[in-house]
Amino acid sequence: MSGETINNTIEKLSVRYGILMACALGGYFFLMKVSGLEHNLELRALNLVILVSFVLMAIKEYKKIKGGSLAYLKGLGLGILTTMVGTLSFAIMVVFYVTVVSPEFMSLIQNQEPFGNFLNPFLVGCTIIIEGIASGFLATYGIMQFFKPSRVNAVAEVHD
Repeated sequence: MSGETINNTIEKLSVRYGILMACALGGYFFLMKVSGLEHNLELRALNLVILVSFVLMAIKEYKKIKGGSLAYLKGLGLGILTTMVGTLSFAIMVVFYVTVVSPEFMSLIQNQEPFGNFLNPFLVGCTIIIEGIASGFLATYGIMQFFKPSRVNAVAEVHD
């Protein structure tokens, strides 16, 4: 497989799973809003579970496409790119929601948060992006520890 085809696969997978991640995060966001639990910050922990799930699915599919092999840096890149696509898409959706669909939700956030007086939709979007990418990087790094070949296996393959 040529390098161009591999990168094309990484890009396609990251966009596919990133968009799916954003849809899942958006669905969870609206579920919490409808349930009246949007003010409960502890429930935001499920966002991390959603993020990890989609990064893991993208890496597993890439490994399957590659016939069971997975280069460590390719996996890291795929996970981070997937996170960036998903987080950016979700942030755009939230900014649209708090500016166009439900500006009163932005007022609720401003009233409940300690630094709420300084918040605006742009800062909310930036916070989502920074928090999501940082979480995604750490999650991808952790996931890739399970996918990288062990040193013992690598040494054994060299001596075969």
